[in-house]
Amino acid sequence: MPGFKSWRRIPSPRVGSRPTRVAWVAVCLALLAGPLDLSAQNPVVTVKTGRRPGKSDWAFKPIASPAVPETKQTGRVLTPIDAFVLAKQDAQGIEPAPLASRHAFLRRVTFDVTGLPPTPEEMEVFLTDNSPQAYERVVDRLLDSPRYGERWARHWLDVARFAETDGFAIDEERPTLWRYRDYVVRVFNEDRPFDRFIREQLAGDEMDAGSEGIVATGFYRLGPWEADNMVAENKRQDYLNEITDAVGSVFLGLTVGCARCHDHKYDPVSTEDYYSLQAFLAPLKRAEPAAKFIEAEKRGEFHSQYAKAEEEMLRRQRALSKFRTAFRPRVSSLLKKPAAEVDDKQFDDAFGKDPSFTKDEINQFNKLKMTVGEFKGPARFKAVAYAVANPSDEEPVPETRVLKGGSLTSPLQRVTPAFLSAVPAWSAECFEEQPKLKSAASGRRQVLAQWIASPKNPLTARVLVNRIWQYHFGVGIVATANDFGVNGSGPSHPELLDYLATRLIENGWRLKPLHRMLLLSRTYQTSSRHPQPEAGARMDADNRLLWRAHFRRLEGEVLRDSMLAVSGRLRLDSGGPGFFEELPSEMGRDFDMFKWDPSEEDQRRRRSLYQFQRRNLIVPMMESFDGADMSASCPRRGASVTTPQVFTLFNSNFAHETSRHFARRVQREAGPVPRRQVEWVFSFAFGRKPTPSELDAGARFLEKQSGAETADSEPSHALADFCLVAMNTNEFLYLE
Repeated sequence: MPGFKSWRRIPSPRVGSRPTRVAWVAVCLALLAGPLDLSAQNPVVTVKTGRRPGKSDWAFKPIASPAVPETKQTGRVLTPIDAFVLAKQDAQGIEPAPLASRHAFLRRVTFDVTGLPPTPEEMEVFLTDNSPQAYERVVDRLLDSPRYGERWARHWLDVARFAETDGFAIDEERPTLWRYRDYVVRVFNEDRPFDRFIREQLAGDEMDAGSEGIVATGFYRLGPWEADNMVAENKRQDYLNEITDAVGSVFLGLTVGCARCHDHKYDPVSTEDYYSLQAFLAPLKRAEPAAKFIEAEKRGEFHSQYAKAEEEMLRRQRALSKFRTAFRPRVSSLLKKPAAEVDDKQFDDAFGKDPSFTKDEINQFNKLKMTVGEFKGPARFKAVAYAVANPSDEEPVPETRVLKGGSLTSPLQRVTPAFLSAVPAWSAECFEEQPKLKSAASGRRQVLAQWIASPKNPLTARVLVNRIWQYHFGVGIVATANDFGVNGSGPSHPELLDYLATRLIENGWRLKPLHRMLLLSRTYQTSSRHPQPEAGARMDADNRLLWRAHFRRLEGEVLRDSMLAVSGRLRLDSGGPGFFEELPSEMGRDFDMFKWDPSEEDQRRRRSLYQFQRRNLIVPMMESFDGADMSASCPRRGASVTTPQVFTLFNSNFAHETSRHFARRVQREAGPVPRRQVEWVFSFAFGRKPTPSELDAGARFLEKQSGAETADSEPSHALADFCLVAMNTNEFLYLE
């Protein structure tokens, strides 16, 4: 092709390659066996290509309670976790890295538990605490902090595919879905048993759990929704498919969605399994029931925001009403009826339909209507929950059929609610209610919730403890947190996974004891720096045996919160409707289907957890730093290194504004002396003192650029630039 020097013909597959030869042999054997009967009403075609029997069986076996193994390194065992990890290292002859410094540990654990940097005061207290309980005191303090719930709610919202709009073309807002987010924060802060958390999300309304249970079933309303799909049957089936897939990946760690069109090609999940699981969810009706949320949301805290929202709505409505009043005589003459008889709907239908109306008048009217129609401020405070409900007793129970190829036009046999056949036989006998579900709509989800959250279910506890491990160590024991099947990574330490799952169940499914065990282990406290990294890399290049800690980059939300925290501007107001971030000027505010109105400045200083999440417009900072895919369950954030990240941290308005506030804070605390200023920048940004060379270089830069200043003066551009550079360093962005 002229002009495309890199163009070349894509080569076709080599017939001589082994996989292709195998495929040709299979086709030839099928033809020799006779013609396929394509007229069969219910053909069963099982494709076993790639299936490796036994590789995924471990996930479906009952959870064992393994004994803590012996290790040659008994002096390094702080919790039983260490014995499992060190025993694996012993077998490979790997020497683990030494313990991380106290400074590195406090930064690591504070970010892990709260998502915020430690303050200089917290760092000083820990570094000077020489008691044997110093580490325990830090962990207990952090787990008791309300910031813990906000940090770990963010992880769950990623997994649960949380977003506050529908997605697709219209991307309509869900103004009160923030209640689900606040509910998740409460669950973590209260250390609510996780089996109860699961049951509330799957069947909170059927459990009669009050308004809290209604909010919890918002789990079914988190995924994308194609509101403009004009075929109601397809829209409903797409919804059922989405929530079935989510239940499988979020709670069971299985890619059950692969069995929607055919038997799973790798895992023991048949198409009949998929639709039998979907039958539990088939009666669901999307609903927005009114409820009282006084205890849940502490409504009084949002009163001022609600009043401002109502005032803004009245202002917009008055502007639109004033326009209609001015043009009503012209519209009434077109309609040939008195102006007093022309209502707003008639006015809107007729306005602009005559050549006498100018383009500017039409544009002005459309803009005013849009500003009223799209403003959701007051709606965000209504006592309404995005939830689900069951059909009434008078309504028929929807039937579920296996769909050939996943198509509604090709229904096959009818199925009733049933558990996954690969899970042991106990599940079929565990609940006497199951036979009743064939004819009843209510109660189905409660039975499903009991089965998923049962201590006998071999998947749920394993999946959960693996997620907790992943967020603390950077990689899960099963690296593919949403896939415990054949295509997943498999467990690096299967006995440890079962040990942790057993402890979780024994502790009543409470997460804080599990956190505590992980955080106080030597494995967690290991340094990311190894004295002989080449030796470990030769035997375990991916560090699956944890011979050192993983370097980890802060997520976009944590990075933004950290920048606000060190600048002294972070607001810790919790709960309520999300705020709208200020977008870069080049992005504008008016989009095809919505308008983006930035919130007031004080609201934009809240934690990133409370940032409004629109599917069709991701805030640039979150997008640059690998934000979660909000259209599907996100088991793990990426950690790319890209050019837009540099632009975001070095050139954006947010970065420059934050650096100026950071400089003002340093000026207040340190005064005008450059060396003192450098010390305070390091203390806030990195939690440590600068080395002598760092102190000299920083002081020389400030003196050369700005000279000495008085304590009352505005910080120099040089100090702001120095603060900006500090927030762009690897030490600020990464955890050791």
